[in-house]
Amino acid sequence: MLDRTPSSRSGTSGLLIWVGVLLLMAGGVVAGPHLVSGMPLPAASPSPLPPTPTHTAAPTPAPTATALPPTRTPTPLPPTPTPTPAIYPPTRIVIPSVGIDAAIVPTHWEMQEVDGVQQPVWAVPNAPLVGWHETSAPLGWPGNTVLNGHNWPENGPFRFLYKVRPGDPLIVYSGPLVFLYRVDEVLLLPEAGQPLEVRQANARYIQPTDDERVTLVTCHPYGSTRFRLIVIARPAEAPARYREPEAP
Repeated sequence: MLDRTPSSRSGTSGLLIWVGVLLLMAGGVVAGPHLVSGMPLPAASPSPLPPTPTHTAAPTPAPTATALPPTRTPTPLPPTPTPTPAIYPPTRIVIPSVGIDAAIVPTHWEMQEVDGVQQPVWAVPNAPLVGWHETSAPLGWPGNTVLNGHNWPENGPFRFLYKVRPGDPLIVYSGPLVFLYRVDEVLLLPEAGQPLEVRQANARYIQPTDDERVTLVTCHPYGSTRFRLIVIARPAEAPARYREPEAP
């Protein structure tokens, strides 16, 4: 038998106490991280999660414009040609009041010596024809349509022109077209033997004008060049134009 003496019991009791303390200490450690040497441990801060990467949206590329073929400039249409105005040359003259009815032909001017001086003079066609100054106005247009003719011999087309009076009708044809005029002025101007300036003043009546008129030029009296007889007629109706009625 063992001898269980008090001293041995006390030694055993002390050993047991230390073992218990050690177990308590060990149990504290095993119990969790909140007790270290009997003191509560601070709660561990959770490790921050790594930041969620922000996905930067890639810029949407601008749409590439599709290259279009160059626009063609339309070729402009050629301008519409302006129609050429009709020309109506005089071909016949009729003055019923004095019995004049004569065909008209174009005539020209030529240089002639008059009193030792070269001057342009309009040629006068032989009777019974009347001459149209080809540089003067055609019928139906603003301007001066100048007609000349002899007053001699017997068949001179303007033999009786001196008998016309203002207001008498005067008819000029261009082919089948008829142009109606009315006599406005009858002038008898000294010509033969007159100074050059007087004859030039007489010639102003055959110059171009802004208004529409017909001017007839001849000599007077019969078979003489003493006077220049000038008859001026203007449109009777704007003037009226119409085709000559066909014979039945």
